[in-house]
Amino acid sequence: MKRYHFKTSGQSDVKGVRLADLAAVKCEAAKVAASIACAAADDIWQRREWTVTVTDDFGTEVLELRIVGTERSATA
Repeated sequence: MKRYHFKTSGQSDVKGVRLADLAAVKCEAAKVAASIACAAADDIWQRREWTVTVTDDFGTEVLELRIVGTERSATA
C-alpha cells in the first residue's frame, strides 16, 4: 500500500496514511473535507474556497478536492 499525505490550507500531515487504492484515497479526502467543514464552518463561508490536496510520498499531487461555501440571503 502506498502512503498519501493530505494538505489543507497550508497544513500538511507529516505522517501520512497508507491506503490501498485511489478509491480509498478519494474517500479519505472526503472525510478530511467533512472534518474541516464541521470544525471551521464559519471560515468556509468567509474564505470562499478551501482545498484538500493529496500527495504521495514523493510529493506528487494525486488529487485535489475543493470546498466552496456560498452563503445566500434568506428571502421571505
